[in-house]
Amino acid sequence: MMTIEQRIQKVVLEMFQQNRIAGMSVAVTDRKRVLFASGFGVDSVERPHISASAESVYRIASITKMVTGTVLMKLAEEKRLDLDVPVKQYVPWLAFSDPAIAPRMTLRHLLSHTAGLPAEYTPNGPRDEAALEPSLREALFDLPFHALPGENVYLYSNWGIRLASLAAEKITGRPFSELAREWVLEPLEMNLTTFDLRQAATYPLSLPHEEDEEGNLRVVHYINENAARLAAGGLYSNVFDLAKFARFLLNNGKNDGGETVLKPESVAMMRRLHAVSDAFRGDGYGLTTVLRKYRDRHLIGHMGSAPPYALSLFCDPRSGYGVITLMNTQRDELRYTVPETVLDHLLSEIC
Repeated sequence: MMTIEQRIQKVVLEMFQQNRIAGMSVAVTDRKRVLFASGFGVDSVERPHISASAESVYRIASITKMVTGTVLMKLAEEKRLDLDVPVKQYVPWLAFSDPAIAPRMTLRHLLSHTAGLPAEYTPNGPRDEAALEPSLREALFDLPFHALPGENVYLYSNWGIRLASLAAEKITGRPFSELAREWVLEPLEMNLTTFDLRQAATYPLSLPHEEDEEGNLRVVHYINENAARLAAGGLYSNVFDLAKFARFLLNNGKNDGGETVLKPESVAMMRRLHAVSDAFRGDGYGLTTVLRKYRDRHLIGHMGSAPPYALSLFCDPRSGYGVITLMNTQRDELRYTVPETVLDHLLSEIC
């Protein structure tokens, strides 16, 4: 009889082989430790003798938002900000074409995507993090609004996350990347997680892949960078480091050493339903967290998409399991089916 680790290896390998992916890394954790971690395929089809592994580093895209949310919740714990006062209190120049919007827009609206801001994806831009504020000053006034803040209309917007990170910078007088490092990455010992592509390139970096006209996978010899949107999706990481973040969520804000990084009530706030939406096949959105209903479970986590990278981190607080899936080829459906299939096998063991 196969062990649960062997069963997970078998089902994930089958999905990998059926979906033409260059490289994929998957990890499963419980509240205490990694139960399974493995790589499938290669980090680069141009180096097929070097396999992808659990140490492979990927651009994790919007999974970054949960780190951003943790930073903002930390500031709220320290009473340095209030989620429910106008953002304009922290960013005084904030204004929109409709003068009624800025006075009612709060950080809670930004972190739950209920501010009415439109979608944004500008993967290429400046490499200097100082570009965050001027980029927002240039763009925000002319943005079209599809709803007013507080109308509880869910509209996924990277503009909102970028603006929230600027508020954090204004309050602290420090770059957002420093805040994330000091308050999240270092306390969780996520030592191979970085916003800096130059640093990530010194690790076993999993390169992006696409299909050519004949359907063959090839390396994309370019990785997008825009330092003005780090908080929305700029981190690089691997499944071991992300398993530490999953355990942080599963253990209500404690790190592996039992130290409180974020208070349980703050984690509960991040997990609370703030906006109803079926955009992610689930209940909706919390504060920088996707809330998904799967079978009789309510999962918490986030997906990421930085084409062609496709990624996900989902936790089941009820069973205490977390599943991380990172791919260097755009197979968006597997961001759901891998954790679902793995959870099915794990839950069958305890039923």
